[in-house]
Amino acid sequence: MRLDDRLLDFFNRPLMCIIAVADEAGRPSAGRGVGFHLLEDRETVDVIFSAWQWPRLEPCIRATKRIAATFVSPADYVGFQLKGAAAMRETEEPDLDRADRFMTLATDALESLGVPRRLIGPWLTARDARVARLAISEIYVQTPGPLAGMLAGERSGAGSR
Repeated sequence: MRLDDRLLDFFNRPLMCIIAVADEAGRPSAGRGVGFHLLEDRETVDVIFSAWQWPRLEPCIRATKRIAATFVSPADYVGFQLKGAAAMRETEEPDLDRADRFMTLATDALESLGVPRRLIGPWLTARDARVARLAISEIYVQTPGPLAGMLAGERSGAGSR
């Protein structure tokens, strides 16, 4: 599924990210993402997370080749979940730069909303950073309200064109 211009604009905001996976038995696991990179095809996103903080994510992704990544703007709770096939890839220097930028923007946004910086630090770390490449097959609205949980598209004001 291809991201449209409205979703591309959304991904230029300070965001938070939750990654959800399941193991081969279907047992769920989740962790916090600390960065991302939208590829030029608009159908693929690299999601960065800490294997040190969230050690179950990588083995689940390798085993099931599936991931869901939910991105939310802390300023207004607008959010979208991207689901699809996933594969782990090697972490490179630009990924670490993206993680640093993501964590700085998220920290600044949360602090501007009154969350003390000392509380935010433990949530966001790129220690032992890993990258999951997600081929987007579904996009869901996660913004609280009447469209929450619906496939993103024309009715939601965001989706593929």
